[in-house]
Amino acid sequence: MTNIAQVLRFYSLNEIMDFKDQGGEYPGHNMWGYDQIKEYGYYINEINFNKESFFNKLGKKIKILNLQQQLNLLRDSNNYNIIYSPFIEDVFLLALLKTLGLYNKPIIGMGIDDHTPYKKNIFKKLRQKIVRYIYIHGIDNLLYITEKTYLKSNEYSKLKNGHSFSRSWGADLDFINSFIDKQTEPPTLDYIYSTGGSGRDYKTLIEAFAEINFNLRITTKRDMEQSITKQLTPNISINNTIKPGLDSVSIMRKEYYDALAVAIPLNGAIQNAPIGLTVIWEALAMGKPIICTKNQLHQFDYEKEKVGFIINDKDIEGWKQCIKYLINNPDEAKEMGARGRYLCEKKYNYKLFSKEIIERVNYWNHQHDIEYKTLKRKFKQPTL
Repeated sequence: MTNIAQVLRFYSLNEIMDFKDQGGEYPGHNMWGYDQIKEYGYYINEINFNKESFFNKLGKKIKILNLQQQLNLLRDSNNYNIIYSPFIEDVFLLALLKTLGLYNKPIIGMGIDDHTPYKKNIFKKLRQKIVRYIYIHGIDNLLYITEKTYLKSNEYSKLKNGHSFSRSWGADLDFINSFIDKQTEPPTLDYIYSTGGSGRDYKTLIEAFAEINFNLRITTKRDMEQSITKQLTPNISINNTIKPGLDSVSIMRKEYYDALAVAIPLNGAIQNAPIGLTVIWEALAMGKPIICTKNQLHQFDYEKEKVGFIINDKDIEGWKQCIKYLINNPDEAKEMGARGRYLCEKKYNYKLFSKEIIERVNYWNHQHDIEYKTLKRKFKQPTL
């Protein structure tokens, strides 16, 4: 049986499956295809992870993430045939060794950002160029999360064969449907919802709502800036008490469900990664229109597809106009949400994405079988 080495930052597949066996619910899109790979028939070989270990602390200082996990992968290399790591920073050492010809296991990874050097400092920029070279040449299949991310990376320097982009990354519809199907009351639609912690610009969103007679609910990380929370008007509430855990996303489904729309205020200065995608797809899968700060690497034009609005960076007036439009046109908001849900069902969802990952696993499994059969012919068993 072919073994797939699991390199996952947060929870092991066994932890998640145990949680689900006990009645918990967890979104597949946060498992990045591991559960579907296992269901397909492959064995998932979990690599133990302990962020407090000596080598992980050392790796943090020398900027090699999850160093302990990578050393374990090297030590246990006979126990697996293929490595799959959604976050390629977690296999940097292995990619480096492969670039140098010192490691031969196939590596499949996700390109969450475009890996183009952007630092102004000459030494930092040189480091970024070296890191990019290692990822591009040390990873066999680099699957960029959006086509635009792939194209920008390829424009900077030609990517090698085997690197491509996901045509279907999106939310786990089963996870969303399981919640919707249990609801006995229609959504209240009496607030705009916003969530997420990476690259967010809540300051602009809060300033926009200060002059809007409608509620805003925000769920975010605990260390939200105090300078922002001091600006809150009575119509704005912030929940930063939800502890990160296996059940945190399940808890937030109720917030998505009752919202009129979902706002994704992004830091427009971050244009090297399609930040905010997870929230965007969770919102669309829930049938909600979105309002999002412009990001050049997102999958498609939300306004062109009529599923939401795109706002320029720091554009308070733009936020006000779009929010007021949805408040004053609830039927149009509902139609936008329905179009977004349709896109999820037809083109962008977790099951379709998982098939893309499995196709690449199948390819390397086939290559492994060919090599094994070749070796058997080359080294025939002696006749006794």
